[in-house]
Amino acid sequence: MVNVTRKLGLQTQILCLDDFRGWPGFRDRFKDINNINGDVLLLQQFMQNVVYFNATGSVLPVPFSTRSGLEKLCEWGIMADLLEIDAGHDFISAWGDINGAYRILKPGGVIFGHDYFTAADNHGVRRAVNLFAQINHLNIRTDGQHWVIDTALVRKF
Repeated sequence: MVNVTRKLGLQTQILCLDDFRGWPGFRDRFKDINNINGDVLLLQQFMQNVVYFNATGSVLPVPFSTRSGLEKLCEWGIMADLLEIDAGHDFISAWGDINGAYRILKPGGVIFGHDYFTAADNHGVRRAVNLFAQINHLNIRTDGQHWVIDTALVRKF
């Protein structure tokens, strides 16, 4: 995202809301990642990457759960033009994150995420995205595994 904003000449602040703990099954999949006292040190790795790409002026980690972080951003009146949702693959996680994020999306903003086409299909992310778009009369575009909802493009009846 930093490289894209630089190429476009955008002066932007990128907030990265993540608890930096992985997900259920993370340690089973990534056995080679060391941990200290149960912490897999993903925040530290993230910050090393931010420094490596000289992005400390535009990337701010917000190390909280999605739900609590989105609630605070909403409470503080912080609004976004573009939001990426990297939810759990189950319906409840994806549904909660999409709806929470939508509350802080500026009118005409874009919300997107990945894992739209997975083995879970209509039981997980895709079901949540489709239902959200249907209820809010929005169109979904896909690009590979990504889904994109541009709120400026309201579905015509």
